[in-house]
Amino acid sequence: MKKYKLITLTRVAVLIALEIVISRFLSLNTPTLRIGIGFVPIALCGIMFGPYWSGVAWGLADMLGTIISGNAIYPPINLTYLLMGMSFGFFLHRKNGLNVKFFPNVFLCALVNAVVLSLGINSYWLSLLQNAPYLAVLVSRLLQCAILIILYLALIPLLQKLAPKLEHLN
Repeated sequence: MKKYKLITLTRVAVLIALEIVISRFLSLNTPTLRIGIGFVPIALCGIMFGPYWSGVAWGLADMLGTIISGNAIYPPINLTYLLMGMSFGFFLHRKNGLNVKFFPNVFLCALVNAVVLSLGINSYWLSLLQNAPYLAVLVSRLLQCAILIILYLALIPLLQKLAPKLEHLN
């Protein structure tokens, strides 16, 4: 098994803590919606460290944030957050120091995360959890999806410019 540098573990831990604070305390939260920029630390994690780290980071951040909020962990939703984190790393990680181009990777990342995983799959899990019709939950989350796509397309290119500067900090 490959040993990871302490600096990588520390950086990922800080990004997890930032995600929890931003998502739980600095976002608009309702039982079916979360609108905010809590994805920023995880997207940064995906850009810097790849799909494994960003998936684990968002999975852990979701579990810890749920516990801190006093709610019970619902494993299907947690799994979806793990997949969303992995998609950031898959689409945005700079392989061999090459920058990821805006289109198609950032656009595809936004569509997969906001439409497929958040709107489609998480709406299904929420409908089961709340015993509500899937279509009603889906429609109630359309505005969140649109806002998230705009935020992804606006902020991820900025994060791609910021990441190299953060990687050189010790």
